[in-house]
Amino acid sequence: MKRLSFLLLLFYASVSYASSPLVYSKTVITILPASEGIRQGNNKEEGKKAEDSKLGDLIPGTRRTRKEFTVEVRPLSFLNQNDFISHQPFRDKEGMMFIIDPPDIVPLKSSNILGEVDIVFVSEDGIIEQIAPHIDLSDINEPIQSDKKVKAIIFLGKGSTSANDIRPNDHIESQFFKTHPVILQ
Repeated sequence: MKRLSFLLLLFYASVSYASSPLVYSKTVITILPASEGIRQGNNKEEGKKAEDSKLGDLIPGTRRTRKEFTVEVRPLSFLNQNDFISHQPFRDKEGMMFIIDPPDIVPLKSSNILGEVDIVFVSEDGIIEQIAPHIDLSDINEPIQSDKKVKAIIFLGKGSTSANDIRPNDHIESQFFKTHPVILQ
């Protein structure tokens, strides 16, 4: 009888694991400054950004550079679990990425994540749409959400976005986002 119970337990565990498209993995994401030509347009604001990047070439130390982070990739349902051990605060260059499939506007509610995090909302193209810095998810009263549909929400350690000069319109390279052909200027 014990053997039958054990086999049934293994069967149900494998079925529930197979039905979940994404359980847990780690990957490296690269954040490219918007000035590297990922999102160039004709309006004055984007033209100003292109000029700023040219100034960075002339004035040493002002040029923005690409950054790499190692992130845990989890389904968004991970945040809604009440029985998981609270995640410890992230170390430098670490984070957690939640994939939203299909892309949607997702309100983030109170969660078991310990400590403050910087929340980065990323579009399907890998463009950073919004950043919410220094958020303590265990202590929020109202949900936090992006203005547009997003493909991913990334949690980075408190102050990581300002310390690494990460801004809206920067681009994230990862297999989870659509890629576009290189555009020469």
